[in-house]
Amino acid sequence: MAIAEATRTLVKPRVHQQLVKTLAQRILSQEFKPGTLLPPEPELCETLKISRSALREAIKVLSGKGLVTPRPRTGTVVRPRDEWNLLDPELLAWSMELEPSAEFVLSLIEARQVIEPAAARFAALRAAENDIAVIESAYERMSEALAALDFDAFNEADIDFHKALLRASHNVVFQKLSTMIGAALAYSFRLTIQRAREPGASLPNHGEVLERIRLRDADGAYASMARLLDIAIVDLGLSSIPPRIRR
Repeated sequence: MAIAEATRTLVKPRVHQQLVKTLAQRILSQEFKPGTLLPPEPELCETLKISRSALREAIKVLSGKGLVTPRPRTGTVVRPRDEWNLLDPELLAWSMELEPSAEFVLSLIEARQVIEPAAARFAALRAAENDIAVIESAYERMSEALAALDFDAFNEADIDFHKALLRASHNVVFQKLSTMIGAALAYSFRLTIQRAREPGASLPNHGEVLERIRLRDADGAYASMARLLDIAIVDLGLSSIPPRIRR
């Protein structure tokens, strides 16, 4: 088991970061369930072979990420899942090492359905020629990777395409979200691979988004990006998730 392996390999130069990651993954995987107490300090220290000071520093970090709340004379409580800062870059990265969650991927795409069509509209209105060149370069790398059947390279170029589009919007909030969108895409691709779907099928839709931006067609860019994300939900097999979960 990956988490148990990580626990056994804690070593001093990286003990803090590895400890935070190990505990975070045990919470993310719900080995430590929301609403419950973490094991007592002496037990965790013995199990993880670390000092109390190292454990307490790790708990501070986990608290800052919304995973736990230390309570004097009670212990450390795992907070409800809806309070976790799941868009924290480290939590996203650690989540990607666990079993992909279809529900979480769907939530990420639903957020992208709000953000990215608007970003595409702004890009069509505001992008400089060099902004468009970066988007086009990513698209060309997607095309080359697909021709070579190199889906790792395709996915990497796909992430670059979407990040470049967000930057081309010249909206500072969207630009700051580019790292989160990139991590969300990487997480989605794990689910794509798991479900044996070909990511390259989306290439023509990316080309359409690029063309609408190049033509300064703001409404067309918005609609093209919205279609691309609608297709992503279907391609990932997420359209069948029951409505009670999709709320």
